[in-house]
Amino acid sequence: MKKGHLITILLLSSIILAVIGYFIYLKYNSFKRKLIRIALNEASKWKSIKETSSQASSILLSYWESVGRNFSASQMQNESVQQNNPWSSAFISYLFHKAGAKDKFPYSSAHSGYFQYAKSKRNSKNASLRGFRISEYKPQIGDIVVYSRESGKGYDSIGHFPSHGEVVIEKTKNTIKAIGGNVSNKVKISTYSLDENGFLTQKEQSFFMVIQNNIK
Repeated sequence: MKKGHLITILLLSSIILAVIGYFIYLKYNSFKRKLIRIALNEASKWKSIKETSSQASSILLSYWESVGRNFSASQMQNESVQQNNPWSSAFISYLFHKAGAKDKFPYSSAHSGYFQYAKSKRNSKNASLRGFRISEYKPQIGDIVVYSRESGKGYDSIGHFPSHGEVVIEKTKNTIKAIGGNVSNKVKISTYSLDENGFLTQKEQSFFMVIQNNIK
């Protein structure tokens, strides 16, 4: 083989490997991949600790810091403080902050802070978050699913009301797995049903919204 041909082959091989490496980087380092890796890592921390245990205090303080609220470790270990300050939305905000969402996510200590924002952007194709009814959009990995904790409240309700959101981390033909905070007083992965067309059902919870996550 001539030297020139060998150099050409080596050069093309290098370019091909670089392209493959680039796409592997995008696959495993996209925002959604980071979001899920961080969420799973948080879930692993809660396998053997309780909400009011000393081991959980520093973790919870990090969640609250993402929404601009400051507590002490002793407050985190107080059951009354925990009951009056649910941290499930702070957990979601922490995930997005840690994954690098920056100003593309409306960090909030209440789920309504981000789902009402997403609903207002439903018709904005370039919005970072778009909130749809569960009958309008099929949940994808990296999206947020939201259910109501108050009877009679749902997609068309305005303002704040008791609710809960979780990040979708896995999807099959019939189910999704989603991760949420302050579920049974810990970070927990739950499984929810999809209907025959791939839309989220209300079989397990009173879901009313799927938030399309367009953050890159």
